[in-house]
Amino acid sequence: MVVGTNDDINKIEPTPADFETAISHTGYGIYNKRMLVLYIPLTLTSLFCTSSPSFILPAVRCYFDLTPLEEGSLFGAVYVGMVSSAFIWGFLIDTLGRQKLLFYGILLSGIMEFLSGLVQRFWVLVVLKFFCGVATCGPYSLAFTFLSEFYDKEHRDKIVLYAGGFSSFAFVLQPLVAYFLIPMDINFQFLNGNLIIDNWRIFLMVCSVMVFLAAFLVYSMDESPKFLMAVGRHKEALHVFRKIYSQNTGNPPESYPITILRSDISEEQSLKSMPSITVTKFIRKGWIQIKPFFLQPYLTPSSLTFLLLFMTMLTLNTFRLRLPNMYARIIAAKGDHSVCECRTSTNVTYTAACKGTLALVDPEIYIKSMIVGSSVFGMFWIAIYITKYMDKHYIYIFFSILGGLGISIFPWTNGIVTLILSAIYVGIMNINTTLVISIMASAVPTTLRGMAVNMVIMFGRIGVVFGNLIIPVLDRISCELPYMTLAMFNFSCLVVILILMRIKKEKPKTITIS
Repeated sequence: MVVGTNDDINKIEPTPADFETAISHTGYGIYNKRMLVLYIPLTLTSLFCTSSPSFILPAVRCYFDLTPLEEGSLFGAVYVGMVSSAFIWGFLIDTLGRQKLLFYGILLSGIMEFLSGLVQRFWVLVVLKFFCGVATCGPYSLAFTFLSEFYDKEHRDKIVLYAGGFSSFAFVLQPLVAYFLIPMDINFQFLNGNLIIDNWRIFLMVCSVMVFLAAFLVYSMDESPKFLMAVGRHKEALHVFRKIYSQNTGNPPESYPITILRSDISEEQSLKSMPSITVTKFIRKGWIQIKPFFLQPYLTPSSLTFLLLFMTMLTLNTFRLRLPNMYARIIAAKGDHSVCECRTSTNVTYTAACKGTLALVDPEIYIKSMIVGSSVFGMFWIAIYITKYMDKHYIYIFFSILGGLGISIFPWTNGIVTLILSAIYVGIMNINTTLVISIMASAVPTTLRGMAVNMVIMFGRIGVVFGNLIIPVLDRISCELPYMTLAMFNFSCLVVILILMRIKKEKPKTITIS
């Protein structure tokens, strides 16, 4: 019998570890909890950018004397920016990394939001909101992916759900900020009156402060170890794993049991491929990423899911973004009128709320918005609990029916009923949006998941732009028509989700992507 010596044992090469093995050895502790806390301001930045036009509208409609179509263009500018830059961000994320792009994207978003508070012309405000959308698109799509790559399989799904719940807190925080700032009688003039700083402009600047805070926190974060491994930067990835391990366990970094990492390419290959890329290569790489969605078996379910989120986000955001302005009309009516009665009978009263270019915004507008936001925040956590026991498709069906019925009767409601229906509708449609993204992610292989989520969100944003352009036109025809249109989209979603459920029962055949 041959007995191995200690020298023989020391010569045994350690087995290279993949990402899942390496992250599982870091444990769960202080580092992961700190990441989740730092992530909270990050989740707020996108909603602060996209929703700010909703809260300033009661003020800026007086200042700029906006038409309904101009109001729609202000809402849609952010989403046009997101749609137009989606594929560019997708490529940059795969090429340049997570943490760096998160930082620069959020920083640029904060700058655009701050500059929006200085503009004196409406078209400049629209342009800046467009670029705010361009800057926000990448961080919005990347944030959940970035966070998940610091957790093992045991905690990953739970953490991403919790992060989604925290992001809904923005529905409460932003109207709270608006409540304290926009109703204030603020009007500073500089440069002989050429630069005016008033209540709604200060609100935008304060929103940008939250965005800058998120950028600062992202700057202090480590790069995703999964990305570092994917591009062959093993030494840097190992350094991050050791740091996570040390902070979670209290042990020195040198005691981390993994010493060699494994990925598909070497560090030398990665560094050689990074410096330059031609336009042709960029287009070719983009086509390779989206090509599977134009081939069976993914073409039909992907197209239906894109259509589903298109209609879901259209109904949610077209309604949500117009709530503060709708509440302003209701409050201006000073009576127990239905939604449409307020719209048709208070034109003089509502216009009288404008004193020159200064809007006398009632704080009650934002109190109602906070109530709706609190409903969204609470209902999201309830939905997280329900998904443990009920299929996501059935939850979506139930909420679509409930939403369709609620929005159908909405124009004839008044008082507390209007507020309750508003809160329920925004809450359940926000949950439905998350459910569709989750359905899309689970319908494709892991290798296609990132692009799938990015594409489905892009189609959802197109729906928001479409909704905010057509609803003002419909509103001028009839007050009830916009709500009936939203109800039609809600019930159309039922047809699409039922078809998707039928397709899901058939196991897709694999295809080869060349």
